[in-house]
Amino acid sequence: MSTIEFRILGRTEVHTETGTVALGSLKQRTFLATLLLNPGRAVPLRKLIQSLWGDEPPRSAVANVRTYANRLRRAIPACASGGQRITGHSAGYELSLQQGELDLHGFTERANVGRAALSHGDYAAAARHLGEALSACRGAVLEDLADSDALAGLIAPVEELRLSVAEDYLDARLGLGEHREVIGQLREFVAENPLRERAWAHLMTALYRSGDPAGAVAAYADCRCALAEHLGLEPSPDLVRLHRAVLDRDPSLGTRTTTVHANAPAPRELPARCGSFVGRDRDLAHLQGLLDKSGPRIAVVHGPCGIGKSALVLEMAHRVEAQFPGGQLYIDLAAESQGTRLPQRLLRHLGVPPLEIPNKPDEAAAVLRSHLAHRQVLLVLDGATESAALRDLLPAGGSCAVMVTSRSPLMLGGAEHLALTPLSDLDGRELVARLAGRVRVDAEPAAAASIVQYCHGIPLALRIVGTILAYRPVRSLSWLARRLAAEEHRLNELSFCGESVREVYSAAYHAVVQSEDPLVGAAFRLLGKPGYDGCDIAKASSTLGSSAMKVEAALDRLVDLGLAEWGEQDTYRLPPLMRLFAAEL
Repeated sequence: MSTIEFRILGRTEVHTETGTVALGSLKQRTFLATLLLNPGRAVPLRKLIQSLWGDEPPRSAVANVRTYANRLRRAIPACASGGQRITGHSAGYELSLQQGELDLHGFTERANVGRAALSHGDYAAAARHLGEALSACRGAVLEDLADSDALAGLIAPVEELRLSVAEDYLDARLGLGEHREVIGQLREFVAENPLRERAWAHLMTALYRSGDPAGAVAAYADCRCALAEHLGLEPSPDLVRLHRAVLDRDPSLGTRTTTVHANAPAPRELPARCGSFVGRDRDLAHLQGLLDKSGPRIAVVHGPCGIGKSALVLEMAHRVEAQFPGGQLYIDLAAESQGTRLPQRLLRHLGVPPLEIPNKPDEAAAVLRSHLAHRQVLLVLDGATESAALRDLLPAGGSCAVMVTSRSPLMLGGAEHLALTPLSDLDGRELVARLAGRVRVDAEPAAAASIVQYCHGIPLALRIVGTILAYRPVRSLSWLARRLAAEEHRLNELSFCGESVREVYSAAYHAVVQSEDPLVGAAFRLLGKPGYDGCDIAKASSTLGSSAMKVEAALDRLVDLGLAEWGEQDTYRLPPLMRLFAAEL
């Protein structure tokens, strides 16, 4: 269980094992609330200033924001990894959150499970899960900051979620036949939210089923007056029909029967998560923030070979399984053709009978989108190399989510991209310790540090060296550090039990050679030569005998593919281990 909890479902609060954190002035709490409403994202300075002072900030606004950030850093405990909770950089300020540290995350997770049960007619399960979700709410969202006009746009969607979940909960209670028990709650709810017609409909239904049709008619009159007074509107057609049904004593208004629909088992296709997964707290928080949003969500996690894209996505997918009761689908795109049969495969795995699956790819894709629109499904597409084949798989509506891994960014409409970078030395040491044993690593700190540095933060390399040590318990860390020290032999050592850094790099390189402009492969080999670390366009153009524009395009393509990276002063270079592979070519 997390030792810190940030709360926005009610007053703005931060709780730790030692008690409630003093958050200071109204401005400081507004600053923190703005960060909490943007989890995993940097909030631009201008947006923070707007939240704090509106359109008339003081001249000292920037300095004041820095002061608030520094005071909150001192008040709020650091992350479990030791890093600061609030970080400032050129893009603005960002708050680091881990899984389970924001009350909204747990609320959303439980609410999604309850809503899925409600959609299947399982009112008992729905009432249980939705009730658990609402137990986290201590009032309106950020009720101590409700007067902030600048925060209103951020608070509104979260408050709408809270109110709609409350209505779902009352709907489930009605489904269980508890109409008399919820009348008091419904009267209180409509008194606080007089413009929510769904709640009025629930109250009318509860009163009618309790033998009080006159009360139901009076509730309709009260709703009509509220709408006219505040909005100048008449009740919706649905509410008018309900009113007519009450007047006609329509038999359909009788108590619903509690049912559980017998559906095909939801697919559970996720591979096992990586047992040595470490770090990536900020990346996980970013993905969690995306998955907590409403509507269809698409995330593309990209980065160079061996950087841990699949491990991150699978870790996140397992953490949010409960949010997707419709199932979790997984496709290893590297193991099969990224072509036109993917919609048919996904439909089969969703339980659609083969005779109902169209043979034409475009028709199958349309049927797939229709099925996804009514289910809460998580789709993991691992190892994508192109965008076109994936576009037809993406849901256009509903509550599904898609996570894609790729070495390069993809052109997928509405997708959020997350670029992975190497692990820190601290996280690299932790990964090796989990595999090789913490006692051995702590006994040889210098050798452990050398091994981690030779792996340059690449999780694949770190897992290999950790596994080598685990299967060679009589060998010391100093022994492995000596073997890794020589660059010309390092890739030979980074291979064990069928896992090889060289093989992964080779597969990526040959895919480029076969499918890309030959100049791209030539540029890659050039960057591996001595003296070309930090090569600029002019030098590369002269050596390759091609125009600067073509060479620049080839070098940029290497960066897009995760095979190269930009250096200082508009230069290009290869990551350290990739450079050793290129030198062998």
